[in-house]
Amino acid sequence: MIEKRPKTAGRGAAGSANATADRAIDILLLFSEEQPVWTVNDVAVHFSMPRSTIYRYVSSLRGYALIIEDARGGGGYRLGPRVFALARVARSNTSVIRIAAPHLASLSERYGELVVLNQRVGHEMITLDRIESRHRVAISYTRSQLLPWPATGSAKLLLAFAPEPERTPLMKLLKPQRYTHKTLATRAAMLKELERIRREGYALTDEERDEGVWGVAAPISLRAEVQHCIAIAVPRFRITAKKLPGVITATTAAAAAITHALAAVDF
Repeated sequence: MIEKRPKTAGRGAAGSANATADRAIDILLLFSEEQPVWTVNDVAVHFSMPRSTIYRYVSSLRGYALIIEDARGGGGYRLGPRVFALARVARSNTSVIRIAAPHLASLSERYGELVVLNQRVGHEMITLDRIESRHRVAISYTRSQLLPWPATGSAKLLLAFAPEPERTPLMKLLKPQRYTHKTLATRAAMLKELERIRREGYALTDEERDEGVWGVAAPISLRAEVQHCIAIAVPRFRITAKKLPGVITATTAAAAAITHALAAVDF
């Protein structure tokens, strides 16, 4: 989510430079899986700013290869090769991703389903790594977010295990919403579910966010805090009663192994 920052009087040259950098970063953060292409007009409307001003920011970002013109035309832009290079550097230096990678690969090899590594940053959900399903009928994208209302396994789990000083204000931001007929759409039901997740150590979603999608998520602990989780998403027709316990056990075991390995790393 992009927050509009208030203007501050009397910034001076340094303040002006900071504001320019902030807005350029805001533009970069607009690009997402849901909307990978933005036009100058789209950005101008989003920020309620003149097209000429946005075009200057876009030109600068293009100059650094942080964004490029969309090959399909239409005046749109998408993230450029410089971003992917930076992402590779970040990934290679991130212990959680490096340590979790073989466990994600093992789950993927075993089940052939979508496997993801998610992180909670405040009230935002970020997917750090993912391995796509090998099946012809597969889940290609999971909308996993805390707000306005958690319904995926990852969202519910990371909310359940958030430290109390963070969970309380997060709960105040939640707005009950029914995505499907199976969504837990009341605050009382959600509180009961979060308690169950903390007690049992994993979270399930059964068509609560998207019809036809089942999933399980398990917590990864780092320095006694849970900000990461590993999750599997499966088309509902492929998760039989016989198969379900094994998937849950394998996912929780992978999360526990990652937690154990992280504890041994000297940060």
